[in-house]
Amino acid sequence: MSVEYSAHTADESVAVAEVSWIDDLPLSEPADDAFADLTAAVRELQEAFTRSRPDADTAVDVADRLRAAAALLRDQEVSEDEQLAGRLWSRAGRGQTMAPDLVFDEVGEDHARGHVIIERFHSGRYALNGGVTPMIFDEILSRLGNAHGRRWARTASMTVDYRAPAPLFTPLTVTAELIDQVGRKRRLRGAITHGDRLIAEAHGLWIETRPEHDTRTPTDRGDSR
Repeated sequence: MSVEYSAHTADESVAVAEVSWIDDLPLSEPADDAFADLTAAVRELQEAFTRSRPDADTAVDVADRLRAAAALLRDQEVSEDEQLAGRLWSRAGRGQTMAPDLVFDEVGEDHARGHVIIERFHSGRYALNGGVTPMIFDEILSRLGNAHGRRWARTASMTVDYRAPAPLFTPLTVTAELIDQVGRKRRLRGAITHGDRLIAEAHGLWIETRPEHDTRTPTDRGDSR
């Protein structure tokens, strides 16, 4: 499915890449279209919300505005197979706003390297929140494990060992390595570092889905339309 958006000027159109569940693990590229602008605005909102201590009037006013914005987006609802969020593979963060933006800087057949910058929305008392760390690992390990024509696999287990607090507002290096595959079982490991300091490391198991689990009907997906 090819989708086009009008960019910031009325006479300019920016084509969004083919949207599918196939991730070739491309290097991250900047995006400058309407959906990229919307994605950035949502992230700005999350950071501003986290940093704020609004008075009652401001809280009520902002809540009303956000509900109005949510209503506009609900009018544009599509199925999960058609949505853009989380499926724009060449963009840092894939067009989603839950996990930190992971920028892919280097990609190989069995390894990947990227970086993230953690701000206060993902902070846990002046450092990277411990609950966010597994999201970062699952992002890079899952994408590497499912790339390069490998059959789709889902996370079966992942162990994260925390070694040091991760600072905010500075690039953290994230690496992933495919260890091996035996039958449907695929093992990967990853690390987060800040300079020479090891922040956390992960070991995980991914299992290839069976063919009957690859395709589901719209009803099975719980779509509202």
